Amino acid sequence: MALLILLNATLRRYRPDYDAAAGFTLEVEPGTPVAQILPELGVPAKEVALLMVDGRRRELDFVLQGNERVALFPPIGGG
Repeated sequence: MALLILLNATLRRYRPDYDAAAGFTLEVEPGTPVAQILPELGVPAKEVALLMVDGRRRELDFVLQGNERVALFPPIGGG
């Protein structure tokens, strides 16, 4: 199954060839938890503060079923 992966803000540094306008696709087996794809992406789990799958907040143990849009966000400071 193909996933559309979207990296936001500082997480983009883990993929130097990342296209912010398009994201990229990743093939994984149905039933794969999000946490299991992070090493393949080169993104440390501790760097992910927010995970969205198809526009809904999820946890890293969320199991992917297929053709989802996965967006990863780092902690963002401000004030």
